[in-house]
Amino acid sequence: MTEMSLQGKVCLVTGSTSGIGKVTARELANKGATVVLVSRNRAKGEATQAEIKQVTRNKNVDLLVADLSLLEDVRRLATKFQDRYSYLHILINNAGGVYSSREITSEGLEATLAVNYLAPFLLTELLVDTLKASAPVLTRG
Repeated sequence: MTEMSLQGKVCLVTGSTSGIGKVTARELANKGATVVLVSRNRAKGEATQAEIKQVTRNKNVDLLVADLSLLEDVRRLATKFQDRYSYLHILINNAGGVYSSREITSEGLEATLAVNYLAPFLLTELLVDTLKASAPVLTRG
């Protein structure tokens, strides 16, 4: 079986600085994709970005910083992404959180609900037109 190339594809991965998200981002970069990492912590995001670039030799690894427990940050993330990129072929909503105690965000939302449910829904909704516009056109004839 031949390896699938993702050359020319743009991928956005939330929760990409550790665990499954980090491995996913690295593998997408390894297959030639432009990978946009999303991290709430700039230093951790920059370290992950540098590591993935070094390991994969793919220079097309970008970083956007956003706290996905804040819906205003999700909106800013979508705007920043669309300002930089015309296409989005793959969106991976991987970020998640489990808090040991109930935490309320500055927007008045319960943090677990915001990160695990509201943020992925809102981000997808804000980027759905970009995703649709990036879809391949199939013709029959």
